[in-house]
Amino acid sequence: MIDERDEGLHEVGSDPAWQESFYFNWADSERKSFTLARIGYRFHPRKIDGLVVSLRGGELELFYGPADLDHPGDPRDEDPAAGMRAGDLVVTMLEPLRRWRLQIEGERGMDVVFEASTPVFDYHGGGEGGSRLASTMTGAHFEQSGRVTGWTHFGAERHEIDARGQRDKSWGVRDWDRLEGWNWLAGQLGPDWSFNLMQTIEDGVLLDNGFVFRDGANHAIERAEIRFEWGAEEHRMQRAEIEIRERGGEVHRLEANALGGFPIPRGDVWLEETHVALELVGSSGPREGQGVVEHVWRVGPKEIGARMHRLAGIATALRR
Repeated sequence: MIDERDEGLHEVGSDPAWQESFYFNWADSERKSFTLARIGYRFHPRKIDGLVVSLRGGELELFYGPADLDHPGDPRDEDPAAGMRAGDLVVTMLEPLRRWRLQIEGERGMDVVFEASTPVFDYHGGGEGGSRLASTMTGAHFEQSGRVTGWTHFGAERHEIDARGQRDKSWGVRDWDRLEGWNWLAGQLGPDWSFNLMQTIEDGVLLDNGFVFRDGANHAIERAEIRFEWGAEEHRMQRAEIEIRERGGEVHRLEANALGGFPIPRGDVWLEETHVALELVGSSGPREGQGVVEHVWRVGPKEIGARMHRLAGIATALRR
């Protein structure tokens, strides 16, 4: 069971791929912008990775990736309450399992606070959360939906932020060399209805996990189906139909339409991040909201070459 101690850093396993990461995202209510931020530790090589990526009007406005930074000491000595740093990115825990502050210091900066609006959902919680994750993924993982307030100044103008989003925390072994891919979805359709779905792949089989938050509680997902419609290229989402069945039998159907997206390449693994408009249809609806679809897949050399043109936008949005 997840408790406040899990907001800190954990004992490190012997596998070289052991890591621990903190992730946040948010989308403004007018559907004009989407931002994600992450700070992670790779313990054995003593490296820190940071990332902040922001879309505005469907186009990249900021790409900040202070990755592969040397850690001056033991990463396990990091105190989230004192602030964790990757370059100019600072992530600080204000209240465990409740409030976090994310800042970029200096030019093209930001200062926002994430405040949870749902209980944590434990992906490995047995009867509560299930454990249907591929073995290539981390051994512990939890999620929360929330509200994000503050400001960003990534381009010519400063923007006040009043948004909804998602956070997750994971620790354990993530084996990028063996993973087959995943679909990770998070959406907020009001302060009282949100969902998080993760489909990992093992031996070609989809494993479903996640939750629907409604009626003041998290409801574990039993199974789900996603029907993608690709855009200009395969694996580049344009539209999706999503069906989620809770363990209690409740079924929810959603439609997702792309508002903008960007790729994050990691060797021969490609992460497609798509900001989406969401509509809850059928007996659970109608509701509207937004969120993100993260589609991860392995690419071949020819496929990478055909998609390199999409990385050009990173150069213009790059914060050095």
